[in-house]
Amino acid sequence: MLKFHWIKPTSRACFIAGVVTRVHVGKMTMDQAIDHTLSLERQCKNPHLISQRELKSLKREAENQIRKIQETRRAVPAGGR
Repeated sequence: MLKFHWIKPTSRACFIAGVVTRVHVGKMTMDQAIDHTLSLERQCKNPHLISQRELKSLKREAENQIRKIQETRRAVPAGGR
């Protein structure tokens, strides 16, 4: 029986990092980045079977990571020192 699953224990974190990178650098929307990263099937199998609950969780975690990056940026003084 086919079902969505992560390939490795670290795959979920790698997926989130990929989404964050695509949003932050690639100027994609969050939904575009999630769809694109899922379609690559590098971290997961059967991405078309992912649950809505898991999608919401991934989106929330990626948004939290982006927020942390933005807060860190503001905290670094000019010149990076």
